[in-house]
Amino acid sequence: MSEDDRAVKAARAKAMLKKRQAKKTGTPPSHTSGVISPVSERAFSPAPQERRPVTVSVDDQKQDLSDVFTGNDNGDASWLSTLPRASSPPPAPPPTAVVFSESAATSPNSATIASANSHLSPEEIVWLEKGNDMLNLQIEQLSSEKAELQKTRDSFKTQNEALNAELGQSGATNVNLKSENQTLKAELERMEKTKSSWASSESSLKAEMEGLRATLTQVQASKSNLQRTEDNLRAENKNLKSTLTELETEKAKVSQSEAVLKADYEQLRSDLTGKLSSTISKLEQTEAALEKQYGHSAELEQQIQQLQAEMEVSLRNEQQTISLLVSEKAALTSDLERLSSAESDAQEAERMLLEEQSKTADLEEHLQQLRSELQDSTNRIQSQELTERELADKERQLQISNGSLISTRKEAEKHRRRARELEEQIESDDRVDRLEASLKNTQDRADDLEFQLSKLKQTHSALKSERDELESRIQTVSEGEDGWKTKHTDLQTLHQNMEAQLAQAIAEKKDISNEKSSLQAELDTVQNALFLLQEKLTNAATELIASTKHLQAVQNEAKIANRRAEDAERTQKELQEEGTNLMHSLNEMRPKIVELTGIKLELTEKASELERVIQYQESTIGQLGLSLEEARADAEASEKRLRDLLSEREKEQLSAQDNDSDLQKAHSQLQMELDSAVASVRSFEADRAMRRNEAMQQVEEIARLQQLASAQSEELASLQHEIYRRQNDQSEDRSFLEVAQNEIESLRQEVALKDEELERLRLRTSTSSTFSDKPHSLKDELNDEVLSSLKLELSSSQSHVRSLEESLFDAEARSHALVKQVAALEDQLSTNQMSSRRPFSPLGGALPSRPSSRGSRPHSISGSQSIKPSTLARSAIEHNLSPETRHKRKTSLTMLKARIDSELAAASSRSQANFRALSPVQSESSTGKASDAGPIHSHYRSRPQFMDDSHVFWCSSCRGDLVIL
Repeated sequence: MSEDDRAVKAARAKAMLKKRQAKKTGTPPSHTSGVISPVSERAFSPAPQERRPVTVSVDDQKQDLSDVFTGNDNGDASWLSTLPRASSPPPAPPPTAVVFSESAATSPNSATIASANSHLSPEEIVWLEKGNDMLNLQIEQLSSEKAELQKTRDSFKTQNEALNAELGQSGATNVNLKSENQTLKAELERMEKTKSSWASSESSLKAEMEGLRATLTQVQASKSNLQRTEDNLRAENKNLKSTLTELETEKAKVSQSEAVLKADYEQLRSDLTGKLSSTISKLEQTEAALEKQYGHSAELEQQIQQLQAEMEVSLRNEQQTISLLVSEKAALTSDLERLSSAESDAQEAERMLLEEQSKTADLEEHLQQLRSELQDSTNRIQSQELTERELADKERQLQISNGSLISTRKEAEKHRRRARELEEQIESDDRVDRLEASLKNTQDRADDLEFQLSKLKQTHSALKSERDELESRIQTVSEGEDGWKTKHTDLQTLHQNMEAQLAQAIAEKKDISNEKSSLQAELDTVQNALFLLQEKLTNAATELIASTKHLQAVQNEAKIANRRAEDAERTQKELQEEGTNLMHSLNEMRPKIVELTGIKLELTEKASELERVIQYQESTIGQLGLSLEEARADAEASEKRLRDLLSEREKEQLSAQDNDSDLQKAHSQLQMELDSAVASVRSFEADRAMRRNEAMQQVEEIARLQQLASAQSEELASLQHEIYRRQNDQSEDRSFLEVAQNEIESLRQEVALKDEELERLRLRTSTSSTFSDKPHSLKDELNDEVLSSLKLELSSSQSHVRSLEESLFDAEARSHALVKQVAALEDQLSTNQMSSRRPFSPLGGALPSRPSSRGSRPHSISGSQSIKPSTLARSAIEHNLSPETRHKRKTSLTMLKARIDSELAAASSRSQANFRALSPVQSESSTGKASDAGPIHSHYRSRPQFMDDSHVFWCSSCRGDLVIL
């Protein structure tokens, strides 16, 4: 044991003796004398002398507030109901781990303090950490409430200034409303014009759609004509193949069909080119109209957005004007009350004037001077009234700030008491420094608020004195009451004007609301018309796509007709080849005719009969030859014509293909532009639908969050109720435990006394056993009887102690289970609170780092009886201290260590003596009980650290450090 430890022990003993003497004499212990011992703000280290915050009681504050606001007894207090209530923080749950009842808190025994310092269970440490976290959250709530109070104070100031400014701007707002009304009328006219333009564009679109339908019918008619010509060509091909004799007729038919085909082809070509040109022009017109409509729709949307914004602005202005008119009405009512009082005063002045009419001639000059002074005084009175209003607003702000100060002080006192209790129990926790810093910040903020309150009191007193001076001036000026009549009439006219203005403003408001409703209805109609036009645009786009498809089909059919014409030409060539074959066959028939002539010469017998036939045949053959030559000439001419026609058709086909390619390119471009326009319209509609869906989802999410918030608030209320119930049960268990501990201590003292008596009796028996040769006397027998009775009493007391220890163990187990349940409930409540406050709390990222410190803390507590702070925290704290405070801290630590070591040595020696004095029955039972109970209630069997309950006293009025007297 070092000298520093002995010094600490001696200082603590002196302080306890002085405290006991002060308690016996009845004088309260002084707060200034003494040595500063373990600071509640740090673990086993004294803090430098700090300025103690000025604690003002609630009664003093009430007296100050009544002194401050005595001059405004007749004021209207209805404005208090209109003020928003400041959100009060939830009540902090009382400590449940090692916090005792109020009687125990004022004077706890030394055993419980020693066990709290050296034998804390892990569950209690976890609970204390949670209590520390709750204190941090409550301190943050206090700081946030203070910031909110300051914000409300600033907002009240700004609102007061804004109201003063808006009183002068009421006429300007009326002018603005009129101008906005005119602008809205102009917008209505513009909307009507746009509506008429939309109707004209719709009619033009309908006409274009009808033209497109007519072109489609013409294309279908041309298609039917082409089919008919195809059927005719097929019939002609069949007729050409049937017989050779009908070649000429077939050629004529072919020429006719070619002429018809050519005419049809030219007609088709002209029709198609005309229709294509008309459709292209119409497509261009529709595209231009679509572009115009898109631009116009964009302009309409912009105008609608502007109208909506202007309507919102007008609504806000209307609300502002309504509030201004209400405030003006209140001011006018107050003016009317003042006017009524002024009227009564004027009546009294008139009575006095009737009495003093004889003196008016002498006092006319004086009256003129008084009138000039009265005009000045009226101006001053108006300024004074403005200052009085400002003073009333400041008084309201003072009352609000005083109420918030009282609540914050009460909560700060609660948190300080709670912090002191927690600091005595958690001296080894590293996060106590954060709690100290936050408490210091709250104290500084409370000091700042007190300083601001004193400033406000000073300003209030100054304004009060100014008000008294002004009242005295008003009393001096009120002697000349002649001007009140004129003032009364002026005020009456002003009141009438204000009422007329108010009625006019109400009528204008009604007109504006009616115009707003009409504008809203017109806007709805315009939106509906816009939707209808968009649908018509989509229908027109679909019809354009269908018309383009029909045009492509007609082009394909024209190509098929060209192919059929080429097939007809091929068949014609085949027919010509067949005619040449027939001519060859006729040439082959000529030798047969020669043979027939030879046979005719040989058959002279039949010549007479057959000459006529032969002549006839020769004439027919000659005719046939002429006809053949003519047919050949005609065939050659027709072939030339066909070749010319084919060349012309090929040229025309090439030009038509070029034109078709150009038309297809233009049509594809138009189609792409139409597709892009339709895609943009569809994307716009999809975006609109997406936004609507998002808005609906947001509304549903808001409703869901509100339901969750209500459910969480209900769960929090139920959990808090459960926690309070469990805490009440735990406090009852603690009171029972305290009673049991006191009984155990008294029984232990009795056991110690009886052990001493047993030791004395054993010494006597040992001395008497040396003389065992002698006969036993009556005294020895009495001693034996007394010793046996003492042993019986000792065994009975030991059995009673064991029963009490068993009941204590049961109560401890129940309290331990309750502590676990309360800790689980507080964990659930803190998780609910953190989950509800996580998007808004600034300490959301610092809390999850606690489990590591919690997990490592029980090992350090179970391993050593005296909890030592970490070297890092100690070095960080000592670095900011002065050399004197370091020296004081070192001496106090050494003294404390010496006392703790000496007390532990004394306790161990006494426990060894008690163990030697116990009987074998107690040793067996104690070992059995110890094996059953385990380390749960082992610290209750240890001797108290500070000798006796009478050594340590608790002062409820102490603040900050623990003072040893």
